[in-house]
Amino acid sequence: MSNAKECSECGGAGVPHRLTYTTIMVDGVLRPIFTPGPVFRAASRGLSVIERNVTPHLLSGLVKLGVAKKQTEMDDETLLLAQVLWEEAKTRGIDMWEFRLFGLARNIFVAKLPDGRKLAFEGLPLGNNAGARVWWMDNKAELKKQFRKLGFPVARGGEAFTERKALQIYHTLTPPVIIKPHLGSASRHTTLHIDSEEELLRAFRVAKQVSPYALIEEELVGGVYRATVVDGKFFAALRRDPPSVVGDGVSTIEELIAVANLNPARSGPYFSKLAITEAAEQELAWQGMTPDSIPEIGKRVMLHQKVNWGIGGTTVDTTEGIHPDNIQLFEDVAKALKAPIAGIDFIIEDLKRSWKEQERCGILECNSMPFFDNHHLPFEGEPRNVSAKIWEMVGA
Repeated sequence: MSNAKECSECGGAGVPHRLTYTTIMVDGVLRPIFTPGPVFRAASRGLSVIERNVTPHLLSGLVKLGVAKKQTEMDDETLLLAQVLWEEAKTRGIDMWEFRLFGLARNIFVAKLPDGRKLAFEGLPLGNNAGARVWWMDNKAELKKQFRKLGFPVARGGEAFTERKALQIYHTLTPPVIIKPHLGSASRHTTLHIDSEEELLRAFRVAKQVSPYALIEEELVGGVYRATVVDGKFFAALRRDPPSVVGDGVSTIEELIAVANLNPARSGPYFSKLAITEAAEQELAWQGMTPDSIPEIGKRVMLHQKVNWGIGGTTVDTTEGIHPDNIQLFEDVAKALKAPIAGIDFIIEDLKRSWKEQERCGILECNSMPFFDNHHLPFEGEPRNVSAKIWEMVGA
């Protein structure tokens, strides 16, 4: 298996393949054993109360013993997600610091609220209801099964461990199809536009590099959107665009790329420049074009299948004007997940029209720890202060 840093299938957000595969495999073995039943959930709630009261003191104790470091200011090791939370905390008079075991960043934090309460959390402060979240929220395959039962829109398909099973599933679907690891995110090892057995088997092997199972599904139609629900209420949405350019009827795709790269926002630290790579040429060929093609006015030309920032992807705030049916769907999903915070990835042609009126639209996946910093730093459109809503949820 290839090194994550050199892996084009990771899309600029590389992960160690063997470690990721092993982690997912172990999770798959242990998860059924610890699937929460009524007794387990009751015990979990009790333990959660103890944890909330004890953990802040435990972390402070480890700092006093010298085995951990109390990082009181953000630095290059602080994740962007934590940075936007930290900045909002400062404006609210919240004393927040990062716990670093043996000096290593662990994305673990302690916050002292203005009323004197202390919160210890990993990634996000979730309040008192963190333990109620369903166990299958981050498991793409199980989530799809549960959502079908609930009547939520999801793509047709299934998961496969072997090539034979993958082919069986493929022949029950209407191409094009998409293959991706059954756990994971950031479009890693995901392949779109599959319409032949040969392409299917290649994509299946790519997905299996980081996951024992692969999901084979009909490819949905439209843009990729992220809706964020906090404390049961929809708050923000944005469209996550893969690397692309928009035709002006005069310029070639290569010329459009050169103009797009003049945008100062593409010079980092969040968004990257566009490039004609091998993957871009393949994506153009799938659309019947080359770098010398001149797209018509207003035509969006995709340069990559993935939506990662590191390869030229961008984001556009789309919070205003969403159809009420779609907002209701997002809030119903969060309620079903029992999630204090939910990042819902959704594909649809037009968010301003009801999902009930659009074919091949649906939920891709949900994230219990969504990268909501995207809402704070959109490439286009109005920033949305999700951090403020999260601190309000925990009573700060």
